[in-house]
Amino acid sequence: MNPTTTPPHDNGVTVMEKEKLSDFRNAIFENHWNDPPKKIFHKNKDEELHDLDLVQWQARLQALLENCQATFTTGPNKRILLDTNKRLQPLLETSQAEQFDKPVLVSVGQLCQALHEQEWDKASDIHQKLMTSEYERHGNWLLGMKRLIDLSQKAAA
Repeated sequence: MNPTTTPPHDNGVTVMEKEKLSDFRNAIFENHWNDPPKKIFHKNKDEELHDLDLVQWQARLQALLENCQATFTTGPNKRILLDTNKRLQPLLETSQAEQFDKPVLVSVGQLCQALHEQEWDKASDIHQKLMTSEYERHGNWLLGMKRLIDLSQKAAA
């Protein structure tokens, strides 16, 4: 027998089984390697835990501003504080703040919580994430938040 005409060794696999192994046109894949995990489509539990009441974080924000006003009564920091206060007015007015997207409000709540607990690095990280994703829509009060982080840190020192 000529070596080129020898059929390949089939290890006992029938023709029908070979077709099942090689034809994927009608196959249905579950848990395919490229499918995203289903848990990413559900609300994050951490997001629920940090979802502060709107009035509560507005009160914290107002308290931070008042603390800075008591600390910085003269000089360049007072001018920065006045500008910061103007920039943060949309956040401090409930009717305007309710118009923001829920993820933005959750992030602002987390940022206010971090400032209240004097976790400056955490507050800066949250602010940086907001700046990269929301600057085009909310750049004005985001700049005010950055200044508030800096002023609060100076006031606490």
